[in-house]
Amino acid sequence: MKKSIYIILLAISLITTFSACSNSTPKNSAVETKADEKAVYTCTMHPEVRRDKPGDCPICGMPLVKMNVADSTMYMPDHNHSDTMHMN
Repeated sequence: MKKSIYIILLAISLITTFSACSNSTPKNSAVETKADEKAVYTCTMHPEVRRDKPGDCPICGMPLVKMNVADSTMYMPDHNHSDTMHMN
């Protein structure tokens, strides 16, 4: 009787252990997906230029680069570029 109880407890603990280890989906995958959806692209020469998709800077024409999530939450004042000389 004692032997069968030990075998049952051992089987339950093994099943629990293997089922806990087989979870292959990372818990932060939803967070990473949301971060990718909210990507912010900026110009390296004009950090006030921000876009939600890659492209070229409207001021200098340089390619926009993807910002880090931590950098994209920084406050940047709006700039209307009325005092900026545009070169074509």
